[in-house]
Amino acid sequence: MAKKTNSELFSSILYIALGILLAVFRHEAIAIAMTIAGIFFIVTGVLDVIKKNYYNGGVSLVIGIAIILIGNLLKDIIFIVLGILVAVKGVVALIDVLKRKPNVLEIIAPALTIALGIFLAFGDAAPVIVLVAGILLAVDGALGLIGSLINKK
Repeated sequence: MAKKTNSELFSSILYIALGILLAVFRHEAIAIAMTIAGIFFIVTGVLDVIKKNYYNGGVSLVIGIAIILIGNLLKDIIFIVLGILVAVKGVVALIDVLKRKPNVLEIIAPALTIALGIFLAFGDAAPVIVLVAGILLAVDGALGLIGSLINKK
């Protein structure tokens, strides 16, 4: 039982540290994540080529190099597409709500969905998403740490 508690304690501390790092270094975290992903694909590509799996290795190498060279551009395109899709979902939901003569409260969720979609598509949403992820990780780690310490007694 102690081994599981120590593992939970370590994981909780790791989550807190990672959450704080993500929250503090939002812009750098995105660039580092893209670089790590690119390196991962390059390494797996090289390993595949060594194993004479040339097709998979070549594809992995190309993906890894592309992520490193044009990762930020890809990130921006993904957020634009995602934002447009979220905004369209909000518009469709708003139209559905307006068909039944809603009260003001029923309009809020679709309106917020539209605003979120616009923010994702045309704002700099990535750092905000990383900030939220960092905060959630830190909170999760803190709760896990508290639970681990309580269970240890």
